[in-house]
Amino acid sequence: MHMNHLPHPTKCFCQIPSEMIRKWIIERYIKNRSTIDLLDSVSEPLDKEAISVVALVDADDSTLLQIMGDVDLPEYHILHCREQAKKLIEELRKEND
Repeated sequence: MHMNHLPHPTKCFCQIPSEMIRKWIIERYIKNRSTIDLLDSVSEPLDKEAISVVALVDADDSTLLQIMGDVDLPEYHILHCREQAKKLIEELRKEND
């Protein structure tokens, strides 16, 4: 079985427009849409990359850093930005309770 796959992200959470990250966080973590559903709903490469990056919020540190190996920033920076995304998810969940 041959499966096409997305390229690894080249942008960190902070390098994608914040309104775009927020939009996909809401769709994924507040509206509970699957990552595959979200990826299938868009055609723009930046949207696909943003969705892929948002999906990595749940990844363990090792997996996150491996998949985001093409991002030209230090590992600690990527981990810090993911923590900021997690905080945003928690804030949005509180707003929607």
